[in-house]
Amino acid sequence: MMSELVILDFETTGSSPNYSRIIEVGAIIISDTNIVDKLSQLMYPGRSIPYFITNFTGITNQMVKGKPSPEEFMPTLKNFIGARPILAHNASFDQKFLIAEMENSGNSIDNKFLCTLKLARRLILDAPNYKLTTLTSHLKIETSKDHKPHRALSDVMATLGVWLYIKKYVASYIKTNPDLNFFEKLMQHPRKNILNLLDKYIAV
Repeated sequence: MMSELVILDFETTGSSPNYSRIIEVGAIIISDTNIVDKLSQLMYPGRSIPYFITNFTGITNQMVKGKPSPEEFMPTLKNFIGARPILAHNASFDQKFLIAEMENSGNSIDNKFLCTLKLARRLILDAPNYKLTTLTSHLKIETSKDHKPHRALSDVMATLGVWLYIKKYVASYIKTNPDLNFFEKLMQHPRKNILNLLDKYIAV
């Protein structure tokens, strides 16, 4: 059984860690459905934030002035995550930035990753698309009054809502709480054969 899980989101200056940096991290530790701890931090990327990123996220150069650099903050993030599995929406994006920035700080990280984007594509078949904002609306996930899409901690909380929906859906189908390995298999399984996998899990 999964005991604790970290839900993580980054805002960055671009799409590739080869030329972009992290400017904000949001993360929570959850145990089952309970939030155990939270972390939120703006970071100074060492360069100006592109206008389109500010327009997208609302994060300005003034907001990150005087904040720690990504490499300065990575040890704190590493300690927060520990050995827990990590969950993110479009996890490959966050994973590649996490690995790159950890390397920049002289650290490494190899935690397992789960992806709500991949899981949603296989289980929520009537969604118009699989953007986090779309899923939040489609699944009628309640958000706080200060929710700001494309800000790290807000997106983490939205990801939590999607994750809890997915967990509840799967548990209602197979009548048990699946473990981490099951969700890893589910992410890789062909969408058209998902029911076969669920039926096989019931049989076990």
